Amino acid sequence: MLRRAPELLVEVDSAHQVRVHHDRRIFEFGHHAMSLLDVFYEPRTLAEGVQRLRPRLTGHRAVEELIGTLTSMVNAGVLTTEAPEGYTDLMFPIGGYGLAYLNIAILEDPLRKGLFIKAIEETVTPDDVVLDLGTGSGILALAAARAGARHVYALEPARSGDLAAKVIAHNGYADKVTMIRGWSTTTELPERASVLTTDIVGNDCLDMVIWENLQDARRRLLTPDARLIPESFESYVYLACMPEDMRARHRVLPEHIERWQDRFGMDFSPMLEEDNKRVAGFYERPEKVRHWKRMSEPVPLYDLDLHTDVRKFSDTVTVPVSRSGVVNAAIVFFKGRIGPTTYLSTAPWDGSDRSHWFTAGWAFAHGRTVKPGDRLTLTYHYEGDGRAGVVLDGEETR
Repeated sequence: MLRRAPELLVEVDSAHQVRVHHDRRIFEFGHHAMSLLDVFYEPRTLAEGVQRLRPRLTGHRAVEELIGTLTSMVNAGVLTTEAPEGYTDLMFPIGGYGLAYLNIAILEDPLRKGLFIKAIEETVTPDDVVLDLGTGSGILALAAARAGARHVYALEPARSGDLAAKVIAHNGYADKVTMIRGWSTTTELPERASVLTTDIVGNDCLDMVIWENLQDARRRLLTPDARLIPESFESYVYLACMPEDMRARHRVLPEHIERWQDRFGMDFSPMLEEDNKRVAGFYERPEKVRHWKRMSEPVPLYDLDLHTDVRKFSDTVTVPVSRSGVVNAAIVFFKGRIGPTTYLSTAPWDGSDRSHWFTAGWAFAHGRTVKPGDRLTLTYHYEGDGRAGVVLDGEETR
């Protein structure tokens, strides 16, 4: 059985030649390399892999090129019969969820996974088949098995899935939990699940495309009456005065242009002009954002039921100013209903230095001086693919 090495950096040039960074070396392969990397993402025999690629092989020369590229990739260890297990030795952030760093951060969070486990205990019954999307360390799959589920299917595309399988077996639930290495959108289950649980919840709750993935799962992998953990979100926004040193990390400011002119003798004004046209989103630690000056109270932004189908949407809200000063950012957080009586809040004041999530915000191109009683208009737009933005009325954007 061949499979792709767990972590690779891949470059493709204009001629579709492929360079792969692996094991601290760089290898160059022919134009079939991308197809081979895709086919052997999951373990397959050589015959199975070639059979899947057969429609692309239009002649004898194409077959020779494919076999030559495959041989080179095996010799380089990019395709291997013995993929390494355990944590990656790559440095953050390249290793993704194969890093010990991220798994430690998630499990050290004193609040989030505990709330998910409580929601699972409130929801799962002995008759349930549970689907856990993005199982990571296996913690939610284990919680579902422990809660009495008839069977659990745990999906994980990242390297951490190999470790999750060991953790599940070590805890005595190997017979009740089936590990599947892959993406839910390309997975078929032997039976439909009556409960879905997942923590692919972003900092701006939709930015990890949870809505899109759950829509696909509802149609193909779940029973019509399946319960979702989480099942809905209430999103809020408030105005803030972001410290200038922090704002200067996310926006090009006039003082940047002056400083760079003095330092380098060059005029970078076009960078400022272009920056003024964009919507500048950012993530920052909640324990920092909670200390920023709040210029308004939070107001409801949008409600989202994950049982509904994905769509683009735009919501415009009016936010009353509650204190004097400068408004230069909007902070967005959500309250997620993850169980019958269980909610998760990502408000900055509910986070700490051990929270594994970040606060989502948008830095405006220009600060606006305000006083109590002023009312500012904000528009939040979601593109239907994980991308979103917040625009202050009157800001020039493209």
